[in-house]
Amino acid sequence: MRVLISWLAFNNDYLKSSSESNYRIPDNSGPTFSVHQHFWKEAEYDKHILLNSSPNERDVKNFKKFVSDLKEDFKGRQIEGRLVAIEDVICVPEIIAKLNPLLAEFAQDQIEVFISPGTPAMQTAWYLLGTSYRSNLKLFQTRAGKFTDNNKPERIYIDLDSDLFPANITAAERVIDGPNTTAGTGIKITKSLEPIYAKAEKIAHTDQVGALILGENGTGKENLARFIHDHSNRRSKPFLAVNCAAYSDDLLRSELFGHEKGSFTGANEKRKGVLQEAHGGTVFLDEIGDISPKMQVTLLRVLQERKVQPVGSSKEIEIDVRFITATNRNLEELCDAEKFRWDLFFRLAVTKLELPALRERGGDEIEEMLHHFNDLLFTKFPKKKKLKVSSEVIKKLRTYGFKGNVRELENLFIQFYTFCENEIKLEDLPPRIIENRSDPRSLAEVEKSQILKIYGEGKRSLVEVSLILGCTRDTLRKKLKEYGVYKGD
Repeated sequence: MRVLISWLAFNNDYLKSSSESNYRIPDNSGPTFSVHQHFWKEAEYDKHILLNSSPNERDVKNFKKFVSDLKEDFKGRQIEGRLVAIEDVICVPEIIAKLNPLLAEFAQDQIEVFISPGTPAMQTAWYLLGTSYRSNLKLFQTRAGKFTDNNKPERIYIDLDSDLFPANITAAERVIDGPNTTAGTGIKITKSLEPIYAKAEKIAHTDQVGALILGENGTGKENLARFIHDHSNRRSKPFLAVNCAAYSDDLLRSELFGHEKGSFTGANEKRKGVLQEAHGGTVFLDEIGDISPKMQVTLLRVLQERKVQPVGSSKEIEIDVRFITATNRNLEELCDAEKFRWDLFFRLAVTKLELPALRERGGDEIEEMLHHFNDLLFTKFPKKKKLKVSSEVIKKLRTYGFKGNVRELENLFIQFYTFCENEIKLEDLPPRIIENRSDPRSLAEVEKSQILKIYGEGKRSLVEVSLILGCTRDTLRKKLKEYGVYKGD
């Protein structure tokens, strides 16, 4: 789901009243109503969680009336009011502690947080929580129409990786991580990563050289790219990341190169692209293996000429950025299949770094990462003491396959610190880990892989495939139905 979360703005969501009446009138021009009026359809939200921080009986009654009016004005939308009682609205640790269970509840969804309503401490809490839920959480503010060129309200996303991110939070993270032992957020340089990061540091010191980073999702490709940026002479300039798979060709072109006002429907103002915004710094293009052949040609020219042409413009603009790209796909195989250009591949892969999957790094490193996240998250959560990890849990995690890699382990500890009090026990683990369902080394997964490989060749009958695999046709049919790929005999 796409979930919108915001606080009720007590000072702006109700009409001003000189009286001390117990009944407050919702303002349909306030920030909450405005988000529904101007941005809901565009954002395609599935649900809105509206939060009330005051447990006061009068405030709770007014809040329920406010939610009721909101539902009445915007029929058919899922709007849920929740009380998240905050005793001290300027106490960041308390606010984080109260919000963590909410975000953990929607950890598998795409979350957008409207941060304008609330105290400065509430906004700071959203920033801090963004470092833990970075993969599925976006923050945005709104600008009123009277302050825009076209007199229409605008939604402004906050890039946690840019200069907008509070400097004190970034500094605190670096202190938490400690010198020379971590890179980026939550990535510890263990033994198997040391030679990779040593190469990355050499790349960083060679200014114009880019890098292609290979690895499964969740292995830390963006953290490695950030490490290169942070150890280069571009460190004081922007580091901007773009997930190429998240955009169509036209949107990706606009995102990277910018556009002129009126160049397409919805282009209500001139906008710089990422490659201009990152001038002097680094641009990280993730999922580069997913761009179209047409976009490959365009990007190749940009890499060669170091110039971009904004959409709707006839002028070219020179750029000065270091390109770092990443993919979880085998680009050489894509080139052999003529789905990716060899000339672009050679441009991107001047230097190449490959991150191993967490399961490939062995039980000792998994346990080392386990203790690392326990230490790291203890400092970010208002727990009185660090959680103990039972020996049964350590044993299970050491042998688990971690399809989501380091990111899966980090998110797992966020859940632990949200729900566990003193110790992480076996019953606190998700069923997939207790049963070890996702380990590709398990017998069931090896069997499934081999069956799908032979069956997927599509050149043999079910009888022939069953003979090759040494099982009956009925057994094979049952397995194929279980995997959801059975096409009939």
